[in-house]
Amino acid sequence: MESRTRNAFTLIELLVVIAIIAILAAILFPVFSQAKDAAKKTASISNVRQIGTAWVMYLADSDEVTAPLYYYDANNLRLPSTFGFYYWPLLLMPYTKSERIFLCPKDTADDPAVQDSQGRSRFDPKNEFYYYVLGANPSYGYNYRYLNTMNPYPDPNGTNPTPFHYVGKGLSGFDDVAGTVAFAEATMKDRFHPTSGTVIKNPIGYARIEPPSRWTGPETSATAWGQIYPRFDKELTIVSWLDGHVKTISKRKLRVPSTDVSVLDSYFNGRGPQQ
Repeated sequence: MESRTRNAFTLIELLVVIAIIAILAAILFPVFSQAKDAAKKTASISNVRQIGTAWVMYLADSDEVTAPLYYYDANNLRLPSTFGFYYWPLLLMPYTKSERIFLCPKDTADDPAVQDSQGRSRFDPKNEFYYYVLGANPSYGYNYRYLNTMNPYPDPNGTNPTPFHYVGKGLSGFDDVAGTVAFAEATMKDRFHPTSGTVIKNPIGYARIEPPSRWTGPETSATAWGQIYPRFDKELTIVSWLDGHVKTISKRKLRVPSTDVSVLDSYFNGRGPQQ
C-alpha cells in the first residue's frame, strides 16, 4: 500500500507558529520604534545645527548684533501670511534656504489656536496664517530675554502696533558666547494664547524660551521649564549656543542654583556655566 505524505499543518503547529510570530513582533517592534525615534532625533539635531550655522552667518552680516525676536511692518508683505510679523525663523530663512529645518520631525501636534478660519493645520501651506505660525511656533525657542532689548516705545522703522519693540544685542556684551543658550527645543503648551486668551493644551512649538528666573508653575507644566521641551528625552534638550555650536544638556542643569538672578540665569545672560 502506498504511503501518503502529510502536507498540512495541524492546529497545534499553527498555534505554535502564530505564538512565535507574536513573540518576535513583541521583541522587534520596540526596536523598530527606537530606531525610528533615533532617526528623528538625528534629523532634529541636524536642524538645530543648520539653525546655528545660519545664526552665525546672520551675525556676520549684522555686525555681530543678534536678531530681534521679531519685527513688525504691515507694509512688508513679501510673505503675505505673516501679516507683517517676521519672527526670527523668517529672518534666518535667507541663510537656511529651507523652512522645514525649523520643525522637528517629532513636533507633529496641532492646536485650534494656530488653525485658520477653515480649520487648516499649522503645517498646511494653505493656512491663511502659515508663515506667521511658522515664525511664531517653530520647534525651537529663542533666548530672547537676554539676546534682545525690549524698547518701551513703538518701532520707528516699522508700523508696530504695540508700544514696544525688540532689538538685538552686540556679542561683545557677552562674556561666554560658547556657554550662552541661543535656541533650544520649545513648546507653547500651558501658555495663554495672546489673541484668543485660551490655554494651549497641545505641545506645539514656540519661538521663545524663558530663563530660569521666569520658570513658574508645577514641574509637570511646560512653564516650569521656561517652555524648554525635550522631545526625545525627558531630561536632555538639544541646544544651539550663542557661538553656533550644538550640544544636548539637561534642562535641570540650565538652572544654576542661586538666589542671585544673575547667577541663576548664567546659561542665558552671557556669564556662562558657573558650576
